[in-house]
Amino acid sequence: MSKLERVDLFDFKNGALFILFLLLIAALSLSWEYSQFTEFKRFDNPLIRAEVIDQEVRLIGQQSKTSLKLRLDNGSLCRCVMSPYLRDLRGREVLVELQIKNVTFLDYLRGFRARGSIQEVYPSLSLKERWYRSIALVHEEETMKELYGALFVATPMSQEFQKLVGAMGLSHILSISGYHFGILSLIAFFFLRPVYRWFQNRYFPYRHGNRDLFFIVLGMLFFYLWALEFIPPMVRSFGMLAVGYFLYDRGIKIVSFQTLLIALGLLLAFFPKLFFSLGFWFSSFGVLSIFIFVRYYEHWKPWQIFLALHLWCYLVMLPISLAIFGSFGFWHIGSIPLALLFNLYYPAVLALHLTPWGDLLDPYLMELFNAGDIHTVSIPMWSGVLSIVLAMLAMRFKIAFLALGILGSTALIGAVYQIA
Repeated sequence: MSKLERVDLFDFKNGALFILFLLLIAALSLSWEYSQFTEFKRFDNPLIRAEVIDQEVRLIGQQSKTSLKLRLDNGSLCRCVMSPYLRDLRGREVLVELQIKNVTFLDYLRGFRARGSIQEVYPSLSLKERWYRSIALVHEEETMKELYGALFVATPMSQEFQKLVGAMGLSHILSISGYHFGILSLIAFFFLRPVYRWFQNRYFPYRHGNRDLFFIVLGMLFFYLWALEFIPPMVRSFGMLAVGYFLYDRGIKIVSFQTLLIALGLLLAFFPKLFFSLGFWFSSFGVLSIFIFVRYYEHWKPWQIFLALHLWCYLVMLPISLAIFGSFGFWHIGSIPLALLFNLYYPAVLALHLTPWGDLLDPYLMELFNAGDIHTVSIPMWSGVLSIVLAMLAMRFKIAFLALGILGSTALIGAVYQIA
């Protein structure tokens, strides 16, 4: 008996109708956002409640200032510069007066900078900040606090640490995205499956076990997404997971470019602010690079695909990441085997943080980070744009797929040459 093949979701006609549906949703979403913006702009200096999601003392001009990143009640992001002696307000809600006379609707959507002053500080901490502080208590070194804060609750990293992990090629590992969601989903499914099977066999054998477990895991992931305040790469991952299972459950091919485009289209239509998130696009480009590889080498054995994907994604992401950030070091190439080890490291340290030994690996990790070096390399922006163009063409043409790998290898050689 031949195996049933999964099918694509849309033909040309249905695809056109779906695009019209997305445009309608996007128009409604933008209309809602604009109504929020006009309400926000009723006064030039409104008082608005906001959460402090990042705080760091920076040298601005010749003076030290505290840079605050605020998430306003209306969902918009705002950067404010205040006194360097401001106490730590991360995770707290504040009442802030903002000067927004020159803020446009585009600024409102993508996040803006404004002068502001804090009028009141509310005592309660966000759930995310409470989680971070409980993690930080386990570690003595500030580097380890930043590492595990970013790894478990997506707290923003300091500029210095961000440059270091960027130069070591670890940014994609530490930034919570679909990679982490996948590992967490497998862990949750592994532990919930035997419990669910026990109840299913005794009380509801007629239920579709895998479907029920999926929705239980999806609910747990949504709670995690909510607690971490809907970080854009995680929103993309959650959306793709939900859309992917919906299609899979109906016999539709999920490892396809259609699936990616459907998920991205829905997310951008319902949440237009995601369009301005660099993390969202980096995460999406990473998934695209995986789908491209699987398209041409899905006949390989699973372990071969697993190993080759890490090298492929590294090369594909390199031109655009170096063109934008420019941080590189000799440890950067070592991020490939570290990414492989991460599949064991992440669940291990997650388990350790549920015990009193969460700092067990700190001495070894400190040695790793102390060995890291930071260099600035110059990779032209056109190479990053070219990698995106080639990735789009590689969905159809294998010659573009090969050119994409050559471009990544060339960028790697150029970066190594500049720091050698």
